[in-house]
Amino acid sequence: MNEVQAPGSTPLSIHTEHGPLHGQLTLPPGAGGLIILAHAASDATQPVAAQDIALAARLQPQRFGTLTLDLMPQAETRFNDLQNNVALLAKRLLAGLDLIKRQMQNGALPALPIGLCAADHVSPVIVRIAAQRDQDIAAVVCRSGLIDRAGMLYLRSLSAPLLVLMGEIAVLDEPAGSAAIRLASNQRALQEVSCRKALKRIPDTDDSFALPTAFDKVAAEVSQWFEQYCRQENN
Repeated sequence: MNEVQAPGSTPLSIHTEHGPLHGQLTLPPGAGGLIILAHAASDATQPVAAQDIALAARLQPQRFGTLTLDLMPQAETRFNDLQNNVALLAKRLLAGLDLIKRQMQNGALPALPIGLCAADHVSPVIVRIAAQRDQDIAAVVCRSGLIDRAGMLYLRSLSAPLLVLMGEIAVLDEPAGSAAIRLASNQRALQEVSCRKALKRIPDTDDSFALPTAFDKVAAEVSQWFEQYCRQENN
C-alpha cells in the first residue's frame, strides 16, 4: 500500500495473490467518515466504475473521505464471469479493508467510521463483508444487484444500516421481467435482515441509473444515508 498523504489524494496499490488491486484514496480536510466504493471493472462493468468515481466526487465536498477500489486486477478484466464470484471478490475487499484499518490504527489515516458502497455484482460482496466485520462497518449502500447472493447467514447477521437502491422504469414496463424479479428477490432478502434497512426505488430510471437526472437522485440518497449513519463530527 502506498504511503498515505492526508488530507489529499493518494493512488493505492494493494497486492494480492492474483495481482495488484488499484484504488484512489481521497481525504478532504476535516473528513467525518470514509466511504469505500468497490467495483469489479471487467469490460462489461466500466460504467459502474465511472459511477463510483462520480459518486466519490459528490461525497468529498460533504467531508467524506473516499476510496474507489477495483477488485479485479487488469489481467482479469476480460473474464466477465469473475465478477459473479462473491467469495473471491469478498476476500479481496477484505484485504483492502484490513489495510485501511491498519493504517487507521497506526495513525497514518485518521480513525473514521467506514461505509461501503457498491453496485450490481459487487452489492452482495459488500453485504457479506459488512456482516463479517460488523465492528468496522458503519453503513452500507447497494445500488441495484442481488443482495441475497451474499448468503442467508450473512444477511441474518448484518448489523450495519443497509440501503438498497433500485430503478423503477423496467419494473413498471415489464411487471414479470427481470427487473421485477430482482426487486422481488431483494424484498425477500431484506425480510431476513434485522438491522435498520430500507429499499428505495428511484423514479424515471432503471437499475443502471445511467441518465444524469437518475444519477443525481442516487447520489442524493447515498449521501443522505451516509450522512445519517457514517458521520463522525469533528470539533
